[in-house]
Amino acid sequence: MEKRFKVLRFVGTLYKIFGVVVGVAMLILALGICAVSVMGGASMADYAREYGMHGMEVFGALGGVIISGVVLIAGAVWAISLYAIGEGVYLFIAIEENTRAAALRLQAPVPPVE
Repeated sequence: MEKRFKVLRFVGTLYKIFGVVVGVAMLILALGICAVSVMGGASMADYAREYGMHGMEVFGALGGVIISGVVLIAGAVWAISLYAIGEGVYLFIAIEENTRAAALRLQAPVPPVE
């Protein structure tokens, strides 16, 4: 059976590639935020104590870990959504191919029974 909808296949593949790229990028971004906040958390706590801003220590290491967790979760949702859209395009193509094959089988002449 001939392959139809080449552009839709391309779009589905593109969405799946974007999903993987977004997932990797968000993972790197979350790790970067976490690393920078942990390394810079001590200096931020020193500045907060020096200028009398009590309670601002949370914006150091703990704040960075929380922000990186939020970025990681949001990035995972975004990446999975993009990948799922690509899979959905392939699902619709498969449904069309299955329907076309079933219609061709039903239209074929039935051999006589002896």
